[in-house]
Amino acid sequence: MTTLAYIAFAAGALSLLALLTTYLLYPALIGLLSLLRTRPWRRDDTLLPPVTMVVAAYNEAGLIEEKIRNFLAIDYPEDKLFLAVGSDGSSDGTDDILHRMADGKRIRAFSFGRGGKMKTVNRIVAECDTPYLVFSDANTMYEAQSVRRLMRHFADPVIGGVCGNLRLHPVNESVGGAGESTYWSFENLIKRWEGNVVTTLGATGGIYAIRRELFEQQPESIQVADDFLLPLRILRHGFRFVFDADALAFEGTEVSMEREFRRKIRVGIGTLNTMRTLAPVLRTLPASVRLMLFAHKQLRWTAPFFILTLLIVIPLLSGIPWVFWALLLPMLAFLLLAAVGWLAESFGRRLGLLSLPFYFMAINTALFIAWFRMAQARRTATWERPGRKG
Repeated sequence: MTTLAYIAFAAGALSLLALLTTYLLYPALIGLLSLLRTRPWRRDDTLLPPVTMVVAAYNEAGLIEEKIRNFLAIDYPEDKLFLAVGSDGSSDGTDDILHRMADGKRIRAFSFGRGGKMKTVNRIVAECDTPYLVFSDANTMYEAQSVRRLMRHFADPVIGGVCGNLRLHPVNESVGGAGESTYWSFENLIKRWEGNVVTTLGATGGIYAIRRELFEQQPESIQVADDFLLPLRILRHGFRFVFDADALAFEGTEVSMEREFRRKIRVGIGTLNTMRTLAPVLRTLPASVRLMLFAHKQLRWTAPFFILTLLIVIPLLSGIPWVFWALLLPMLAFLLLAAVGWLAESFGRRLGLLSLPFYFMAINTALFIAWFRMAQARRTATWERPGRKG
């Protein structure tokens, strides 16, 4: 092979290794370790401390009443469970509904000027004095026992936060919805295994709880993934995050892959912005957590570039027989399935597991776009309401 061919081969090999590590090898390893060396922690089902559910809302008039009624149906002592909702400059009547349903005691409503989700969360938390906080979204509906199941883990003083189990249900026959639901179930498994072995990396924005004393002001000038940044900040103080599969909450998927694609771009920008604020945190984390972050998160965030490398390199090296049979043909088959998924999405058909190639390519394309949008000079902390339904 020529020097150029050797360079192409090395780039392709490293890219393939990176993708296999983050999507296959790391999940398999953390799953195996979860079976072999789970770190136990204390739980107490009778632990029912005072707790406030925090919800930042923007233009949620279609869902906020349902959210409040869902809160009122939660099985928890009424004198110990509170709801604080902050409206981030909503213009669709959200504030009117909030103030109509709020009683000023158990349910409190705050109307803020437009400032972004993080500024709204910071303002709400400043008004909360319970020792525990549960963070949720307006479109996330809780199973009645969920808050009890989150709180039981705080019987162990080493537990700083608990991530609940958000389940997505496809709202229609969209291929994107089916792919998103399957992918999310896979991520929840990884969260559970990580929590069993070391600590869960990040939380699920719609359902997670922390000790109030561990909350830190979130960045307000840029859009960040608060359910990732806040748990990592808690870890650096020696606490642990765990996952409870029985603390259930529910959301619907996007009604179309087009809307899911736009949402993934927004989420990607927030996640990549979070990377820029992580440096001071990473230096304080144990080596095991940094290694987990690299394999699970950092490689996943850079996956679009590894995929692009393989799309270029594999055809260039297809003259090598084993590359042709072992790499090029499987890659073409995968891309063909992705194209079939795109066509099925266009006609509103569901393909089950066959929808995954399309969803995989779509979310990584969205993340690729997020990288370049993040590099633009314009920075904003404001947000749009999520498209998912409750």
